[in-house]
Amino acid sequence: MDVELRHLRVVCAVADAGSITRAAIALGSTQPALTAAVQRIERAFGGTLFVRGRDGVFPTAFGECVLRRARAVLAAADTMHRDAARWLAEGDGRPVALGGIGGSMVVELADRLGDAGRGQAVSVTTEFSPSRLLDLVAGGQLDAAVVADYPGHRLPSAPGVRSRPLATQPVFVAIAADHPAARHGELGLADLAGERWVLGPSDGAGWPECFEEACARAGFRPKVAHRSTELRPLQRLIAAGRAISPCQVTFPASPGIAIRALAGDPLWMRYLIVWSLEGAFGGDSDALVAAAEAAYRSDTESSLTYRHWLARRGEPLAARRAIG
Repeated sequence: MDVELRHLRVVCAVADAGSITRAAIALGSTQPALTAAVQRIERAFGGTLFVRGRDGVFPTAFGECVLRRARAVLAAADTMHRDAARWLAEGDGRPVALGGIGGSMVVELADRLGDAGRGQAVSVTTEFSPSRLLDLVAGGQLDAAVVADYPGHRLPSAPGVRSRPLATQPVFVAIAADHPAARHGELGLADLAGERWVLGPSDGAGWPECFEEACARAGFRPKVAHRSTELRPLQRLIAAGRAISPCQVTFPASPGIAIRALAGDPLWMRYLIVWSLEGAFGGDSDALVAAAEAAYRSDTESSLTYRHWLARRGEPLAARRAIG
């Protein structure tokens, strides 16, 4: 049996309901029929997706893995249907669709492309996962996206998608302003071995795995006390001294937080622009790349910490070109 979207919807419905019976009611089915359907889906995947407990059914570790991907696929399919309907309704007036991994860079890129006289509106979608954005570009839901990858974790190629590295930048660390280490301009990663960290979940492209690998090379395993992808809770945890966090050089300035470089640049990230050959930029990638490079420069120039870091090394901002 080939797995289809309807099978993925069944898996998600069971997980959301926490009960075969409740899921069957929501799907307009019966408990025996849905149980048989789940068993067929498990055979197709080759593993057990759910186990029964006293309070209902729960995903196995394998089931959690399948669920994460199922939700991403279903979200992409829903987006595809909405965009297809919008395309038919708007024709050539469809907005240019851009994506980005968050922050202000993709918004800056949208502003620059919107000001370039292309005659089309520009829409922006942000995602936590670079891999998800790459999938959206490959699937035609986005025309282009600003993504990132990490040492030892390069983004794979995708059919019909081209990419161009923009630049690399080091990973810094955000700590409470009254932390004793904040007195130093740079911090050794090994010196932070005893700290409590706040990290985000895996983004599917190598973060925070590459950070954990850098810590291993420095001789320790980070003590992860908190997980967060939301900026405001992250800032509060750091400012209160409850944790420290690796961060981008453009991490927003906030009262009570100090941003410091890591000595020896033990970790970096690479920004790329990716675009669909069948999208709005397929025949005009030079203009897209030039706008993306300008957006990157504008975004990073706002970081005083990064500018001081470059100045200590005698490097202009434009010198931090991409590797590979």
